[in-house]
Amino acid sequence: MDMSFSQIYDEQKSMVWGLVSRYVPLKQDREDLYQEVFLKVFRSLKHFRGEASVKTWVYRITVNTSLSYLKKKKRNEALMSALSVFNVFSADDKQIELDEDVFKPLGKLNPRQRMVLILADIEDQSLDNIADMLNVPVGTVKSNLHRAREIVKKELEKNG
Repeated sequence: MDMSFSQIYDEQKSMVWGLVSRYVPLKQDREDLYQEVFLKVFRSLKHFRGEASVKTWVYRITVNTSLSYLKKKKRNEALMSALSVFNVFSADDKQIELDEDVFKPLGKLNPRQRMVLILADIEDQSLDNIADMLNVPVGTVKSNLHRAREIVKKELEKNG
C-alpha cells in the first residue's frame, strides 16, 4: 500500500467532514475535530498495513476520534457545571474557555479527594458506587467529598 497523505486527504475529506458534522453541531468544533482526525491519519499512516481499505481505516479513525472528542467535551462541560456550584462562573457561559487555571484547584486535593470529587460531581456516580470502587466505607467517601468541595471552593474564592 503506497498512498500519500495528500491522496488520502483528497479522497476522504468529504466523508470525514460528513461524519464529524453528524457528531458535533458547531462549525468551529467540527473544524477542530476534522483537523484532529487528519492529524491522526497523518501520524498513523506509517503504521497502516492495508488490512482494510483506506476508507474503512479513515472511517474508524474518524469515529474513534469523534467519540473521544465528545467524551472530553462532556467531561469539560460537567466540570464547568460542577465548578459553577462554587460561583466561579455560570455553567451556561459559552464564552468561558477551559484552561489550566480552571483545573488548578483540583491540584490542591490529595489523590483520593480528587478521585471522589470527580467521580461524584463530574462522572455523577453514587456515593455507594464510589465506596465500592475505592474499597472504602461510604462515610469515608462522604468526608473526602465534603473536604474536597471545601478546598476547591476556598481555592476558587482565593483565585477568583
